[in-house]
This record gives sequence, structure tokens and C-alpha cells, in this order.
Amino acid sequence: MSRRGDIAQAAMELVAEGGGHALTHRRIDRRLDLPEGTTSNHARTRRDLMLMVVQKVADIAYLRAPDAPLPRTIAEAVAQLTAAFEDVVARGVDTRARMALTIDCLHDPELHALLTTDSPVRATVLEQARRLLDGLGVPDSRERAVDLVGIMNGLFYDRLVGNGVHGTPVDAGAVLTAWLTGVST
Repeated sequence: MSRRGDIAQAAMELVAEGGGHALTHRRIDRRLDLPEGTTSNHARTRRDLMLMVVQKVADIAYLRAPDAPLPRTIAEAVAQLTAAFEDVVARGVDTRARMALTIDCLHDPELHALLTTDSPVRATVLEQARRLLDGLGVPDSRERAVDLVGIMNGLFYDRLVGNGVHGTPVDAGAVLTAWLTGVST
């Protein structure tokens, strides 16, 4: 990985661990054992660091494995979605960072949009969802894709920062099966 890539990874990890307020140039330098000021050569401001995290998250995210064939049945769709879900949960750091920054950036319309409505992640994931739903014959797939992404975000929240962290997690497969069955009829 390049120095810039290492800095982006460290920045994402810091945000995932401690929220946006944990993101500082000095903490990244320390984490990477770099001379003080090195991170500033790659990202002048804290906002630049946040943009690096946003891009890093966008580079990682997907709804289902990119090379997976389009599912033909609800069972195949659920299997692909839950496999991708478990991969994201196992990684965790990128989604926690996205969630933390989304809250921290509420008052910065540009950054908030890059994490939500104008997010490169969202565009990719919505297109994957639409194609999956089209393949299953779901009516109004473009609108239902928005719903599916919302459901996945709720499942991620539960497992990564909500009740599922220390309590009983939601059964992602059961939720997805019920929803896909409902929208397919």
C-alpha cells in the first residue's frame, strides 16, 4: 500500500474506533510511526482527512460480491446478500467509520452528501440492488432498491454498533427472506 493509502486506512480506523473527533494528523502519524507532520503533507486539513476516509470507504463497499452471478431465486439472493453482509461485519471498520462520519458531518452539507445522497458507495450499491431485484422480477425495482439499501444499513447498524454487539443480533437472513418474499409477490 502507498503512504497515502496507509494514511487513509489509519484515518478510517481512528474514526471507526473513536468517531470523527478522534481523527487528527498527529494520531495518524503516531499510529503509523511516522515523523510528526508527515500526514499533513498528504492531507493539509482535518476535512481533507475526512475526504480520504470517504474515498477509502467508497473503494471497499459493495452490496454483494462483484463477481457473483445474478441470483435467480430469493434463496440465492439471500445467500449472496448475507454472505456480503457477514464480510462487511467481519471487516467492520469501514462501515463503522461511515456511520460515525455521517453523524459527525451533519453540519457539513458537502461531506454529509458524499457519505449519503451523493456517495459513490450509494450509487454502486443502489445499482447492484436494482439489478438483483430486476433479476428476481421485483416490480418498481429502482424504488425497492432504495428500500433494500436502507434495510441493509439497519442490519449493519444493529450488528456493528447496536443491540447486536452485546445482545442478540437480528437474523439478517430471516429479515431479507421476509422482505424479498413480500416485494416479489
